[in-house]
Amino acid sequence: MRALIISNPTSGGNETMLGEVVGTIESLYDEILIRKTLAQGDAGRFAEESGAYEHLIVIGGDGTLHEVVNGLMKLPRDERPTIGLIPAGTCNDFARALALPVEPIEAARLFKMSYAQSVDVMRVNERYGLNFIGVGLIADASRQIDPLQKESLGSIGYFLATIRQFRELDPFDVRIEHGGEVVHDGPVSFLYVGNGAYLGTVPTKLPTQSFTDGLVEVVHSSAIGFPMIRQLLTQQLGLEQSSPEWVHLQMSQLTVHLNESQIIDVDGEHFEAERLDVDVLPRELSFLVPSH
Repeated sequence: MRALIISNPTSGGNETMLGEVVGTIESLYDEILIRKTLAQGDAGRFAEESGAYEHLIVIGGDGTLHEVVNGLMKLPRDERPTIGLIPAGTCNDFARALALPVEPIEAARLFKMSYAQSVDVMRVNERYGLNFIGVGLIADASRQIDPLQKESLGSIGYFLATIRQFRELDPFDVRIEHGGEVVHDGPVSFLYVGNGAYLGTVPTKLPTQSFTDGLVEVVHSSAIGFPMIRQLLTQQLGLEQSSPEWVHLQMSQLTVHLNESQIIDVDGEHFEAERLDVDVLPRELSFLVPSH
């Protein structure tokens, strides 16, 4: 069996870690090729060239994984290798959703006791994502985080950035369509479309959330200030939302119309759009996950 390792040195995949990972998994493979990213786009390009390998080992964070997913989706389905994820970033949200250890060497040790789990992929216009799509508060907080604060504080930096954004929260108009019907037309403070179960290391606490059911969780609220904080705390405590402003739906497809071009966050990567066409592609990729 052959494995390709894509390692991002800037997100934690340093030489020491890389050597330890290789030493941990090398007995499982007949051949291992290592490719290190030097610039944005490298991980996606390497993934697109991985069709000859059975396993694609990704050492990096959410951004590296996002590139890899978009590269793999350019390959025919039967040529895509199974992904072995070694979390080495700040949040590692999809690794958490897969119940992987967030300590890289511990994750590598589980490879020999893992099986291939198929997962859904979200298609967002011409892009692909695994974990979430965010507009409004979610995208603004992610975009405004200070890089030095992210490096020094890790996931706490995302929390602080979110708190800062509460002071500048400005609802925006959105129309959401599903199956040709309008399910919402009005202001919201944020829009969350989720496939994974974590956001900035925090569990979403949505009981129906699954990355294997062919559906995404669609959550939005028009609340601002203290009512918004109360709703988020209620969600984290696992209590039932009583506010009519908080809306939670499940969909396999949706179209989002924004009143103007906005920053869109897909798995931590940003772009601008006025319209989002979102489809769930069921069980499109496979990951190595622990068997216990």
